[in-house]
Amino acid sequence: MIFRCLLLVLLLNCCVASQETHESAPDLDIVYGTVEIDGAKYGTIVTRPKTQGRHPAVLLIAGLGCYSLANLKPDDIYAQLLYGLTRRGYVTMRVDKNGEGASEGPPCASQQSDLRLAMRRSLAGLSWLSTVSFVDPDSIFIFAHSIGPLEGVLVAQHFPVRGFIAAETIGKTWFEYQLENARRQMLLVGQPYDEADRFVRTLEKCQHRFLVEKQTPEQILKDSPQCSDAVNTFGVSAAYLQQIADLDLGVEWKKVDVPVLVTWGTSDPTTTAEENQYLVAMINSFHPGRATYAEFRGMGHGLDLSPSPRAWLEAIQKHQHGKYDTEFQNRIETWLTNVMRIPVSRIATPK
Repeated sequence: MIFRCLLLVLLLNCCVASQETHESAPDLDIVYGTVEIDGAKYGTIVTRPKTQGRHPAVLLIAGLGCYSLANLKPDDIYAQLLYGLTRRGYVTMRVDKNGEGASEGPPCASQQSDLRLAMRRSLAGLSWLSTVSFVDPDSIFIFAHSIGPLEGVLVAQHFPVRGFIAAETIGKTWFEYQLENARRQMLLVGQPYDEADRFVRTLEKCQHRFLVEKQTPEQILKDSPQCSDAVNTFGVSAAYLQQIADLDLGVEWKKVDVPVLVTWGTSDPTTTAEENQYLVAMINSFHPGRATYAEFRGMGHGLDLSPSPRAWLEAIQKHQHGKYDTEFQNRIETWLTNVMRIPVSRIATPK
């Protein structure tokens, strides 16, 4: 089945990371450590400039799936993003997912691994950043990718971030998104309209049982085998996705009054310009002028370059990725610089 939700690309990228060697770069420091969550130790990876003093910091909230964020290869998109930021004076941080890499905690795909635990991971990272001597506690940002902003909007309600980058994401409900995404991707790869319509009708019925009625995939498939292609947990727990589906994003974003950059690439087949512009309009309806939209020609969902949404989708099915979009890097660095010119007194605190 061609249909896929947010974020296969980073699952594929991160899973090729070596577990035997640590990352290294001659012009910056890479430090491995831990934070404690619910009595368990979680692995952290910090990149920091070699220059002295306090630096602004960026916490990465990655996309959907169970994989380690540690030991990325130099050509990994996340590695290029984070190293690039550090070369421009930013500390960056990753907290590895529970049960992955050096992280303890429940297995990533278990029912104990839910949205609330994902929030605690990010909050532990932000708390650590706010206490170390080489980070400016008034200049800590979230960079959240794909499904990451749905976690990040909850995290930002409990920690005073300076700003928020929401890359390649959604602004409507997860249920709505899945129906629209399925139809879009089927048509992109040339499936007939009647086939797309039939699948979306099946998807709606099966996902209602999964996301609204909170049935398990096993329960659904036992008496509805036609749901086999329509109920997919993408390797994470059913509890996590069911909690994601419960989010009212309008309610949650209303609580976050900080500068937000929403980005979308024209070769991204997993979301749309309209979806991301909707998010910008939503945020600005509550907090005028806070959200900005940035569009990148030829960029796919993985922040990599591709000639078209269909080409990106076909490449990712073959585990192939394009070159990192350096224009994306330049634009987010400019945005971060501009936000830091805003007086801290104008950055709201969590309510």
